[in-house]
Amino acid sequence: MSRVWRDGVLAAGDPSPGSFPAGAAFFETIALRDGTVECLDDHLARLRDAMKRTGLAPGPLAAGDLDVWRAATAALGEREGVLRLAVGPGFEELGLRALLPAPSVFRLRSLCTVRDDPEWLPRPKSCPWANSLAASVELRRLGVAAGVEGVQFDAQGRVSECSRSSLAWTEAGVLHVPAASTGRLPGTALGQLVRCCGLPVREAAGPVPLRAEAVLVLRSTLPGGGAPVSAWEDVEGRTLWTGAPDAARPLLARLAAHRAQRAFRLS
Repeated sequence: MSRVWRDGVLAAGDPSPGSFPAGAAFFETIALRDGTVECLDDHLARLRDAMKRTGLAPGPLAAGDLDVWRAATAALGEREGVLRLAVGPGFEELGLRALLPAPSVFRLRSLCTVRDDPEWLPRPKSCPWANSLAASVELRRLGVAAGVEGVQFDAQGRVSECSRSSLAWTEAGVLHVPAASTGRLPGTALGQLVRCCGLPVREAAGPVPLRAEAVLVLRSTLPGGGAPVSAWEDVEGRTLWTGAPDAARPLLARLAAHRAQRAFRLS
């Protein structure tokens, strides 16, 4: 991020991919589209929970001061991108990077990089996010095409989450989400789906759900907060599961509508 808003002042940032400011403890990423964000309060609530646990006092951005959010966004000078709020002892920093085109349908690839143990449960979104970065590096080294998300498992071989996204699936009329005990992040888009899906919800602690009727990738920076999955491969690239993306679209439509109702303009 070449420029950042740090404690009320526009400053030079570190453009290196995946870099965080020195001393950063926790962060959140939020999509900015045409000057609008969705469900900002969910991100800030998760951030403040982590800050409270470690004794950090929220600054105006973490506290949700919309006037400061609008001033910071205006100073960054763009109406579209991925906003990243990073906080640490005595500081908060808002940066903006490019919002890349998103696939309309994903494939999944199981990874060898084991999901590490979190600092506590539910998992905080803490810096430097090294385990997820290692999973992303593993996926890139496999040379897979665009539109493939890597899936991490915990040390017991249970599905946890993707390297950049949350997972959910339906089976027999029930929405399944990986159990918090697998070390997954309490994803904001996943939480929104749980609240609006209109289905019974069950936490799952097990292997790849081969009987799933639909599988969804959930990420707050995706349009509408999620996308369907068409196939799931093992670590060797062999197909384990296939499904029709259309099976996930009714749930994704509910999620998109829920998020749109909680959207507001920053610029």
